[in-house]
Amino acid sequence: MVNEGNESTTWAILVAAGSGERLGSERPKAFVALGERVLLAESLERLDTSEWIDAVVVAVPADWEDATIALAEELVASKVAAVVTGGATRAESVRAALAQVPDEALVVIVHDAARPLVDDAVIERVILPLGEGYDGVVPALPLADTVKRVERGLVVETVDRSDLVTVQTPQAFTASALRAAYASEEPVAATDCASLVEARGGRIRVVEGDVRLLKITTGADLALVASWL
Repeated sequence: MVNEGNESTTWAILVAAGSGERLGSERPKAFVALGERVLLAESLERLDTSEWIDAVVVAVPADWEDATIALAEELVASKVAAVVTGGATRAESVRAALAQVPDEALVVIVHDAARPLVDDAVIERVILPLGEGYDGVVPALPLADTVKRVERGLVVETVDRSDLVTVQTPQAFTASALRAAYASEEPVAATDCASLVEARGGRIRVVEGDVRLLKITTGADLALVASWL
């Protein structure tokens, strides 16, 4: 475990508090098996060894904090600064983890453990544009399928997909912009951090994503990502 210090300017929040119900597991999603180890181990180790990351805060389900600390020690994940109890929603988990990021931090990256194959190339792509004055940067992929708007089972519109993308994590933000987005104590239901920063007028840059950053939701997703290891 690292000590929080002034030299740690880029912090990562690893959100790993999902229940895993759609995987049909009795364990939280972060602790299901991915290959020969648990899902959380993959993204935690990758963030810990990234040259772009100075420190990591992990948000996990209640009663899984000790298991996470033990996993970090097993991985010799020396950048893990804190393990916090996540909330009922993703936004609540991020808020709990953000409270552990010191005031001196300049950049905060938020990543979902459900996207385990994060690498330094995409981390670099989301961090560098922050130096150009953006409040946040998100990786995204263009839509491959035709998109239709449906009401009560009937198609009402075929949507132009040319300017639509699907957004992934890791998402990078200036620490000040992210703190401002989570400053309210009111419950929020945002599915990503960027939408909260956008709502406060933040400028969000989009960069190239990675097809290997598939979000694990089903058993089929888990098997596919395991085949990529």
